[in-house]
Amino acid sequence: MISPYNFIKAKIRSLEIAPGDLGLTPCACSVVITSVKTGKVLSLVSYPSYDNNKFANVVDSDYYNKISTSSASALLNRSTQQKAAPGSTFKMVTATTALEEGVITPSSTVQDGVTFQKINKPWPRCWSTYSHGNLNVAQAIQHSCNYFFYEMGYRLGGGKKKYVDNEKGLNRLKKYADMFGLTSTSGIELSESEPSFSTEDVVRSSIGQGTNSYTPVQMSRYVTTLANGKTCYDLTLIDKITNTTTGKEKKNSANVKSELELSASTLKAVRNGMYRVVNNGQYSSMFQTLNVKVAGKTGTAQITANEPNFAWFVSFAPYNNPEITVTVQIPNGFTSANAAELASKVYKYYFDKKSRKKLLKQKVSVPAMSSSSQTD
Repeated sequence: MISPYNFIKAKIRSLEIAPGDLGLTPCACSVVITSVKTGKVLSLVSYPSYDNNKFANVVDSDYYNKISTSSASALLNRSTQQKAAPGSTFKMVTATTALEEGVITPSSTVQDGVTFQKINKPWPRCWSTYSHGNLNVAQAIQHSCNYFFYEMGYRLGGGKKKYVDNEKGLNRLKKYADMFGLTSTSGIELSESEPSFSTEDVVRSSIGQGTNSYTPVQMSRYVTTLANGKTCYDLTLIDKITNTTTGKEKKNSANVKSELELSASTLKAVRNGMYRVVNNGQYSSMFQTLNVKVAGKTGTAQITANEPNFAWFVSFAPYNNPEITVTVQIPNGFTSANAAELASKVYKYYFDKKSRKKLLKQKVSVPAMSSSSQTD
């Protein structure tokens, strides 16, 4: 006799049932891949999706009724429409702001006190129950130390004697969030939700909380800008436009939203932190077999107290000469390690041609999901 759990698990392993068919948690994902140097979208995936052929010429009404009523929400383009708090993936914005505004230098350090008590209660805490020690900004990104970034938010708001000017601090953060493209839609030629930059609590907003909320394509534009270190593009899906009457073709390229004006030392420190995340910590085993070095940042965002956290991973590779970015969001994905693992497989497929067939033939795994509430 087989248990219901093992029965469903066997069906998923054999691909007789796709996770998206079940509409359970988690059952969804979005992945966005861009060209760092051009702003072109190389791949945009929203899962679960639907079969376009069922809607060609004549709509299959039974099929439409099935997917439109499913709890899996297959008609939702998650990459462009599903907003979520960015969690710790936002920390590069805070690091950039603190460095460029002269709040810290790349060598400045902060002692992690775990519980941040410089503001009125309730006091925010670091995700870790123990201190990360004395950290500079690159190390703070590596360890995703909330305390360090609470301190940055406090200083950006001119914090003094438990008082912090939230408006002042948020305006300073917003200036650099705008440079990275996080205060407007990504420019992609699809229907897209409007981003939400936080309007409250600069201390908590500095770790990606507050009312920060973005779609995967908006986070993708952000990491693309950070990776090239120069240009914020309006992302584009279109390579060329053909006149159906004359047959003439016009090549299309991404529009430039703005040019970054950041110091080399700021970019070096922030990127170094992202490199450390992938290559010097708990995620290194996922990427060690790749033939390129990846830089990235994890993020775990709590949406409601009764649901598993959203998992994020934003990244680029190769580290020394970035070519592509990979942004992964797993709604209710429990922990960011799950998003990082998926991204590692994307990089392996893209950069290691010999592994492509092996990856496609790989057996489906059904890992035990962590219920950790860590905000990293």
